[in-house]
Amino acid sequence: MKTGKRVKKVFAGLLAALLLAVTGAGAEPLPVKAAGGSVYTCVIHPCYAHPVTGVIEDSGGEASYATGQGMVDGAVYTTGILELTDSGEYYLTIRMSLMDYTSGHSFWVQNVGDSGWSTPALGVTGNGTDSNGATADICIQVPSENCVVRGSMYVEPMGRDVIFYLYPSDYTAGNSTDMNATIVTSASGSSTSGGSSGSSGGSGSGSTDTGSGNTGTGTAGSSLQSGSLSSSGSEDSQTSEEGEDTEEAPALSSSIEEAAAPSGDSAADTELNDAQGLSLSTEEQASASETDRGSGGNGPFAVGAAVTISGLILMGAAALIVYFFRKNWRRWGGGYDDDED
Repeated sequence: MKTGKRVKKVFAGLLAALLLAVTGAGAEPLPVKAAGGSVYTCVIHPCYAHPVTGVIEDSGGEASYATGQGMVDGAVYTTGILELTDSGEYYLTIRMSLMDYTSGHSFWVQNVGDSGWSTPALGVTGNGTDSNGATADICIQVPSENCVVRGSMYVEPMGRDVIFYLYPSDYTAGNSTDMNATIVTSASGSSTSGGSSGSSGGSGSGSTDTGSGNTGTGTAGSSLQSGSLSSSGSEDSQTSEEGEDTEEAPALSSSIEEAAAPSGDSAADTELNDAQGLSLSTEEQASASETDRGSGGNGPFAVGAAVTISGLILMGAAALIVYFFRKNWRRWGGGYDDDED
């Protein structure tokens, strides 16, 4: 029994340290509370460029788009859950990979169409491993289901911070993942909003996500200590007590049909255009040539005029030379031979 308690204390300490690393400066701790509501499984879209504006905020710019998008795809799982409480609050849980190679995770949120960002409450609700090492489930309070999340993390192999984005879509009612729903602990419309079905001090679902190779291990309990958030320990918090009346989950959707392509407004892209590599320079010169043909800038008329002017200049120079020689012919002795004859 003592050994088991020590293990639990050590595990709780590790989770607290992980949360402090994830929340970053200025992030509010995720409020832990039991609430009625609905849980949805959703698709998470990782993006290197802003999915609405196409702006790349990361210092790599558009020149690093392929590398940056590949990095974000490897770090963010494409499945998550959204919890909608009866009071109208939204909590999005995502799973991050490559936790052994990244640190200093920070997040900001906005509704689709907004220009500003707000700092959300967030916390770690579970962790595990996959083929790339450690993973972490991060619950983020978002303003609505139609939202964009901006993330920042330090990537050790790159030696710098990377800025990326993600957004949820394709909502289906119910939790079909192995992630823990930590806020909604009873179905919407239930008369009670008790704790989770998991026992205090127990482990999470521990199920395996076969699509990604991740083995999720949620933590138990529902108390917030030292800035760390323990999960509810429930695989599906939508279950209600037998005989209770529940409301049907409302339909949710995202207005982003497809992530926007990079806009090319990044500083790195501007520098690349100014430098103009060989292929870019050749393409732009050819385009300018085609445009000028119709406007007379470099057309046949301009070429003919240039040739005519050059010929006139040469003829004038020749005439001056002949005149000069004829004028000085006698002075140089050229006319005496004719007089002697």
